Amino acid sequence: MKKVLSVILASLMLLGVTACSGKSGDSGQSGGEETVRVGIVTDMGIDEAEWLQNLVAGLKDYTAQNEGIDIKVIEATDVAEYEPKVRALAEDSYDIIITMNSGMAGATTAVASDYPDIIFGSQNGNIENLSSYKNIEEFGLNRTETGFLAGVAAACMSEAATVGIVLGSDEPDLNAIGAGWQQGLVWADPDITDYLVYSNSFTDPTIGKELGLSLIGRGCDVIAGAAGGTGVGVAQAAAENDCWYVAWDVHYPEVFTAKQLELGSAVNWFNIMYLAFIDDVLNDNYRPGEFVEYGMDKGVCAFEYPEGSQISDEAKTKVEEAMDLIVKGEIELSATPLHK
Repeated sequence: MKKVLSVILASLMLLGVTACSGKSGDSGQSGGEETVRVGIVTDMGIDEAEWLQNLVAGLKDYTAQNEGIDIKVIEATDVAEYEPKVRALAEDSYDIIITMNSGMAGATTAVASDYPDIIFGSQNGNIENLSSYKNIEEFGLNRTETGFLAGVAAACMSEAATVGIVLGSDEPDLNAIGAGWQQGLVWADPDITDYLVYSNSFTDPTIGKELGLSLIGRGCDVIAGAAGGTGVGVAQAAAENDCWYVAWDVHYPEVFTAKQLELGSAVNWFNIMYLAFIDDVLNDNYRPGEFVEYGMDKGVCAFEYPEGSQISDEAKTKVEEAMDLIVKGEIELSATPLHK
């Protein structure tokens, strides 16, 4: 089972197979060995976020093609449901239990403390005193790396040397995106001016459009949105004002129908990240009490161009240069924004 999952995961990363792209790869069989049971509890409805839909679809495809592993995803849309649903998986003797985000931190630590023999993973849980827990590993995407690439693309395409970004909230995971974005901007153009604003919502396109328009009003000729569904509104503001746009996690072909103004998207493949975490557990690379980031070197994130992108060849070359330097460890990145 360990060998099979490692081989399939490596194949997924090499082929760029993701739920986001709608592709699936060849898979092997586990030879009828004992099934590993993985339970995942979300802190929102699956239909509320495209990244979550892609995660679930990717994991479903994987388990359909591979024996020996069963992955169950459970929605917990209310805070009162968090601990009961996590605890139900523990009581049902799941081998691995994964929770999401800081809102579930309390439920995760409470149940993990009662079930020390079960392996827990927390995606971006921001768990306090994490090192004191011997059966919880926190993990997440390296958002700073792809944020850097997005910033490089934006700086290279900005004639006004003025750009702006809308972030969904003022919290560590989103600020890591903003930090990478700002560092990429300065790396490509030390004299650039940038604006960073928060929407405080991931589901409100109206607010996104208002903020996008405000950035354009400040002179930005490239704007970006890392704010979930709110980002649709930011893209609409760009589309209506002939402004370049940089996306996160998805592309917006339905918005840019008249003219392709999306330069690219900082895409993240959550299904590959989750499989990488499970692979680490099965191959004795589990690191309880630590936070583990999965980045471009693991094939879980990249900067991707949409069909018809008008980004210049010079900008693409600069993005590729930055990507190569980051993977080699020659660019040191901070998760703290240069300014807010």
